[in-house]
Amino acid sequence: MATPSISLPPEQPVALPELPPELLLTLLTKKHAASTSPSSRSGPPERDALDSFVLSGAGGLGEGAGGIQVEDVLNELLPNEASLSQAGLVALLLRTKIQALRHEVELLTDLLDRDQDPTTMGHLQELIGDLLSQVTAIRDAATESEAVVREITRDIQSLDLAKRNLVASMNALKRFQMLVHAFDQLTRLARSRKYRETASALGAVKELSAFFKAYSSVERVAAVSRGVVEVQNVLRAQVMREFEEAFANEAARTGKDAQLTDACLVVDALGEDAKNALLKWYSLLLLRDYRRIFGAASEAGQLDNITRRFAWFRRVLKSHEEENAAIFPPAWNVGAVLTAGFSEVTKNDLKSVLARSSATLGVGLLLESIAQTADFEREMSRKYSLPFEEILRLSQISYGVVEADQAISSVFEPYLGVFVDAQDKTLSEMMQNFVSSRISISPSDNPSAVLPSSTELFYFYREALERCAKLSTRQPLLDLCTVYRKWLKTYAENVLTAALVKFDRKSTEGRPNMQELQTACLVLNTAEYCHETATQLEERLQERIHPDFRDRVSLEAEKELFTGATSASLLAIMRELEFTIEPCFASMARNPWREVEYVSSESGYVAELAKALNTVVDAVRDGVEQKKYVRSTCDKIVGLVLAKFTQTIVRCRPITQIGAEQILLDLQGIKNTLLHLVVAPGDTAPIPTSYSRYVARSVQNIDTLLKVIMSPEDPAEEFVRHYLLLVPCQSFSDFQKLLELKGVRRADQNHLLDVFLAKTSTASGLADTSFLTTLDMDPAAHTSLNSPSGSGLQSPTLPSHGGGLFGFGATTSVGGAGHGLPGLPGLGVGSSREGSRVGTPAATQGQGGPAFARLGARLGTRFFGSSTGQ
Repeated sequence: MATPSISLPPEQPVALPELPPELLLTLLTKKHAASTSPSSRSGPPERDALDSFVLSGAGGLGEGAGGIQVEDVLNELLPNEASLSQAGLVALLLRTKIQALRHEVELLTDLLDRDQDPTTMGHLQELIGDLLSQVTAIRDAATESEAVVREITRDIQSLDLAKRNLVASMNALKRFQMLVHAFDQLTRLARSRKYRETASALGAVKELSAFFKAYSSVERVAAVSRGVVEVQNVLRAQVMREFEEAFANEAARTGKDAQLTDACLVVDALGEDAKNALLKWYSLLLLRDYRRIFGAASEAGQLDNITRRFAWFRRVLKSHEEENAAIFPPAWNVGAVLTAGFSEVTKNDLKSVLARSSATLGVGLLLESIAQTADFEREMSRKYSLPFEEILRLSQISYGVVEADQAISSVFEPYLGVFVDAQDKTLSEMMQNFVSSRISISPSDNPSAVLPSSTELFYFYREALERCAKLSTRQPLLDLCTVYRKWLKTYAENVLTAALVKFDRKSTEGRPNMQELQTACLVLNTAEYCHETATQLEERLQERIHPDFRDRVSLEAEKELFTGATSASLLAIMRELEFTIEPCFASMARNPWREVEYVSSESGYVAELAKALNTVVDAVRDGVEQKKYVRSTCDKIVGLVLAKFTQTIVRCRPITQIGAEQILLDLQGIKNTLLHLVVAPGDTAPIPTSYSRYVARSVQNIDTLLKVIMSPEDPAEEFVRHYLLLVPCQSFSDFQKLLELKGVRRADQNHLLDVFLAKTSTASGLADTSFLTTLDMDPAAHTSLNSPSGSGLQSPTLPSHGGGLFGFGATTSVGGAGHGLPGLPGLGVGSSREGSRVGTPAATQGQGGPAFARLGARLGTRFFGSSTGQ
């Protein structure tokens, strides 16, 4: 028996809760499964047509087709057994919802059938056609109405046009009548010489005439226009005669100032051409005697009389202001126009004078003339509250090819080479004094930290720069920069670096030459100071020079020379140190290391070496202004001392086991001395960690070498094993070097070499080279302990490529990369990198600014910084 369906009246729909589509599909699917089960096939199916349709559409949503997992939805809606009691209610609500949807579908289907009725569509098309016909009829009626209106208003438009033309004609006739009347009045006033009224009438006539330019084809109008032009010409000539007669003599001018003032109003009304012509005449009148007296060929016009030129014009200007200035309108600024005319004449005269006297032109006369000219230009600029170039542009008068906006002082610029040559000559004399006194450089004579010659040089540079910048900021200043570069190079090479050149010196003295050490420190301070101040000079030059020349100003090459002088100073200190420690290593070489029977305290040469090192470092610490170079010096000392120590070990071979122990003990004493070099006596500050690591790394290879030498060669297998443990290298030649240092007999060496080959042939992880690879076993063939070149050091001007610690032949720059100076030997494995990182000048380059700023402030010679010119 089928389940009866619940039917609700469509007009009273029941509001049902919205259920998830998954739940609805699940209920329908479960119902379909129940109806198709074997237990239900005996009875009729309990579903209607809608159920069958939905189920047939959902049949493809099985689990294999990725259907909806409705079990999860049901578990969420019916989470426990208690909620299953609501299952019947859910089914009832679903069926009620289905009935409502079915009814809604039927209504929509009926509505769609009605809308698609062919009769209704035909009726709608008929209505649209009628509407289009009505629109067309309205448009045609509007077009006919427009034509009727146009026909009706045609006469009215003609009348409006006639009215406008009539009004324009009447206005033109009235204006023309006014023009004729004003013209007649202007003609009468011009004959009567009533210039104030004439100026007003002329202004009115010109304004009315401008209106009739478009009517120039009308004969009557053209005749009046020609008359106006003729009257203006007459007035212009008449006013000029008035001024010429008035200024012809004092008697003729008596009582005419008021008339001349009114005449200026007429000139104003006539226009710029008339005003310029009058001012040109007036300027020529006042400057007539100037050209006669101060002409380029006259004696008064020579360069040494330039002061008289300006004094003469000041008198003329004063006379104009007292007697004539009231005649001219203030807006004309006649005084400034006179100044411009005077300047143009003066420029042409001075140009001719300078061209004739260029061969004998003295710098004193040139500078005096420029100063007088500049004072005059500043005076006129203040007087008229205008830049002097603007004063020149006020006048349209031109007396030559010089442009009207160029100052008088511009004519001196091509001859400023005389000034530059004078500075070059003065610097040459200064440099001769500096060079001649370089041999007698004594730190005791210089209480400051730098050479007085450097402060004197840059003081002169500052003064010359300021003077030249006032004269010109273009090519002459660039030429002065070239002179600066020339003498900076000379100072760096012939004064600073040349002061470090050594003469005869006994290498066996064993005492440092304090004079040479102090000189090297003084040169180092001066070179660093010059580098800093040259940077300031370069900045000031780029600031003052014209932008067109700015990219051509550079002192980089000269600053590199001062950096090189700094490096040469450090090298000179190292060379003096080498002279000092030479006897210590000679004493070490004389010790009978083969006969040493027991290990005692440190050898005597260790104490002497420590004393020599401390003496040199103390002198550097006291003499060097920037303490970064003290650290750099200590770094280089470590390399130098350990290099010579290694060379001495090689020369002392063969070394016995006890001898190696004694040398190892001495090495610890030397290491301790090197560690404490960086700290000043009495200073409780700890030793810098980077420096202590650097020393330990530099000593490590020598320590390893001595420990291997200390190892007994019997039994051979144990000796080779110990060697490979300390020196993990399979190099045959390295092992041979070690045997030679130990003094192993040739017969015993063969057995040890065989064992070494057997061990290394089966061992893995051994390197092909070691620190012994570069160890020079014959240093005497290349260098001598009797010469400082034994460690590869020579004169700072003669770079050397001697072998360093363990025969390193590579050279590194003392003062950093790019200085072109040889490096110090004995830097050890990796020491070049560490030395550059922890204390070489290269590592701290650019950090000396603040320290030397303080130095410059103390010396009073910080010339080219931001405070220049104070």
